[in-house]
Amino acid sequence: MRVLDRSVPLPVVLSAALALYLTVALVLAGPYGPFDDNDADQADPAAAPVVAEAEDQLPPPPPPPPAPPGSAWSGFAFDACRAPRQGVMDRWLTSSPFTGVGIYLGGIHRACPQRHLTSGWVDNQVRAGWKLLPIWVGPQASCTGYRHRITARPGKSGLYDAARARATQEAEQAVAAARALGLVPGELLFYDLEPFDTARRHCRGSSLAFLDQWTRDVHRLGYRSGVYSHVRAGIALLSATDRDYARPDAVWYAWIDRPRTLPGQYVAAPEYMRTSRVHQYALDTRVEFGGHRMAIDWNFVSLGATSNPRAPVGCDDAAGRARTRPVRSGDRGALVRLVQCLVLPGQPHPVKTSGLHDATTVRAVGAFQERRGLPATGAVDRRTWTALLSQGSTPVLRRGARGEDVRRLQRSLNAAVGRRVVRVDGTYGADTARTVRQYRTRLGLGRRVVVTRAVWTALSRGTLLPVRTPERQA
Repeated sequence: MRVLDRSVPLPVVLSAALALYLTVALVLAGPYGPFDDNDADQADPAAAPVVAEAEDQLPPPPPPPPAPPGSAWSGFAFDACRAPRQGVMDRWLTSSPFTGVGIYLGGIHRACPQRHLTSGWVDNQVRAGWKLLPIWVGPQASCTGYRHRITARPGKSGLYDAARARATQEAEQAVAAARALGLVPGELLFYDLEPFDTARRHCRGSSLAFLDQWTRDVHRLGYRSGVYSHVRAGIALLSATDRDYARPDAVWYAWIDRPRTLPGQYVAAPEYMRTSRVHQYALDTRVEFGGHRMAIDWNFVSLGATSNPRAPVGCDDAAGRARTRPVRSGDRGALVRLVQCLVLPGQPHPVKTSGLHDATTVRAVGAFQERRGLPATGAVDRRTWTALLSQGSTPVLRRGARGEDVRRLQRSLNAAVGRRVVRVDGTYGADTARTVRQYRTRLGLGRRVVVTRAVWTALSRGTLLPVRTPERQA
């Protein structure tokens, strides 16, 4: 997550030290005595989370408000420091694997200005089919270095009243921001609590009290509560709370691992994360979809009783893995998705395609075949696969070359031969050179192993190599 660290500069601290000295002395002489969150008796990693120690306990947590229709979903989401402009969202809608986007509503530690984040922007995304994950970035745990922190004092009641009062303020501000953007009641609002030292007793207790009150007040105001934190910080503590604690309706956990994994080894009750969770599994990666590049975090979302989608695989990756076979009208499956992302306009991502070789796909394939001088049947045979998989620029390639152009050459040569004779690894090695020599000989270009424009042209027109062994197509 993007959190603004507004820490106090050292010169300011030094200049204020003398003035604070007398104030500290007066506080230490007050009725409550000294308080230090660094006291040795508070460092207790094995202790259960402490929220309240007084006899007077909080009332049972209120039930969550009903979720709006369509709020249960599963898929992949990204979050970026700034809400992207509309043109980027439109291109990423079809060309990326994402169906959801995290948006930073506000909070004292929100890191970036949000020039595009308006009620009109929200309405446009919802209408287009985007799922939104609203995030509020307020004060952080007392034992962190952030300038604005949750008060760690337990108070007379032991209920961390000051922390709870601040949580109420944050919930009211977050709900006001959500309403101003047109987010309907029942939507999830996530509080962003960055990593902190859970061994510090009052840091732990005040953080849990804050999150408990956040959930209670978000519910009171008609929305559902979510919490973002690291799996070994806020999420681990939340999983160890009892039934009297107001657990959030969903958790968003940072854990750099494979998407869809559950960190059972780090939390006391992983089962409470199974149906409503967001897994942030990759941070600060620069990726490009539809011609637009952004720095984003990657998230897998499973909210409610939803399916478990596969990890996102782009068109080029799918093309490199594919074992091609003929595809005809009415066929379904991964190969059809690959055809669609290669021929449909707008560079659709495979997960955004239907996987059905329908009339629209037949027309698109037929138009492609006409452009390449192939019979416009609308069915994808070996010649069409060769032409499809070779699409792109026509650079000169020699032995030792590496990269995406080599991968494109390798996958199209496999289609031209009719079986996998070259490993699609992006490295122009001995097997690739041998197949290129055979292909050039077939074209009457000699036995050199240089890939020239003439070779690319032949591949783009679906020129095949004779199959020397029984063809295997899976």
